[in-house]
Amino acid sequence: MQGTTARAMMLVEPRHFSMTKVPTGGVDDGGWLAVEATGISGSDVQVWKGEARDIVYPLVPGHEVVGRIAIQGPSVPYPVGTRVIVEPRIRCGACHRCRQNLATCVSRRPSNSYGMIPSIEPPGLWGGLAEYLYLDPNANLHPVTDDVPAEVATFVHPLASGHTWSVELPALKAGESVLILGPGPRGLACLIAAKAAGAGWVGITGLAHDADRLDLARRLGADLAVDMQHGDVAAEIADDLGRRPDVVVDVTSDDPEAVFTALDLVRSGGRVILASRKGNRALHFLSDVIVAKQLTLRGAMGASSIGYQWATNQLETDPRIDDLVSHQFPLTESARALQAAAGLLGREELMSVAVTF
Repeated sequence: MQGTTARAMMLVEPRHFSMTKVPTGGVDDGGWLAVEATGISGSDVQVWKGEARDIVYPLVPGHEVVGRIAIQGPSVPYPVGTRVIVEPRIRCGACHRCRQNLATCVSRRPSNSYGMIPSIEPPGLWGGLAEYLYLDPNANLHPVTDDVPAEVATFVHPLASGHTWSVELPALKAGESVLILGPGPRGLACLIAAKAAGAGWVGITGLAHDADRLDLARRLGADLAVDMQHGDVAAEIADDLGRRPDVVVDVTSDDPEAVFTALDLVRSGGRVILASRKGNRALHFLSDVIVAKQLTLRGAMGASSIGYQWATNQLETDPRIDDLVSHQFPLTESARALQAAAGLLGREELMSVAVTF
């Protein structure tokens, strides 16, 4: 690939894409991935809108990448042509955060994550909205089946997060009950993962415009799916479960009130997982409820490698995942893909979005 270029949708400033050709050579270590598809998530929408913290423009967005090895550098363990998922978080393994197994490696500023590294850092192709992606020597790769379309394979990323958030972090035990706040792609992934891990009861909540997603949640096995704008979620949980849930996972988007809801609905001695950002808005609440209910409260960011291993296996055996990627766009329509993921093109039948090549 030395001397060639790749087309990339460069986000030069919030909401402003420019199709750009970026050289793909000039790097001795690492490797190169020929991108097949990139999923669009809520954090990509925040980058596109200019609402994400510590972002330096221009950059190539997109961190939910699936593709095939194009150049196998010394750090790439798979041969050319292998289809792989690239973990978004790059970990140096040496900084204090990596040593504590946190997701936010500090060896690269402002972020060491695909889709958030500015393109002024060579070789510039650090996001999935491009024909090729540079594989950092510290990138974690997971081989994924060739038996599904590339856009479906991108759902491994939400699945991995769902497993980390609803199973690993709360140390979910078989028979326990889980309530998920938010029926977006990662909320639905939490539902799939919790059920697969043996949860005895899983409920999920949404808003009026989430009717299609709540219907899908029921088909995926949710014991209760509640529209919080037209129902009393506490009463419905009491009627259906008979008690408060053991675990509540908040995956709502930009909704500070969901934190109060999670703390209120979980049982005493239960666990609350906060897995969504609240748009940098101040959040004021009395900590007494955490003390009085003796709760365990954990923040979650990204998925673990264990989550990715589980998700790639799940993709091979769970045909229901085919229904979870509802919209796809070509690279040239990346702006519309971001608009769709943000709900600006309508929410009817919107599950998740991918850009394909």
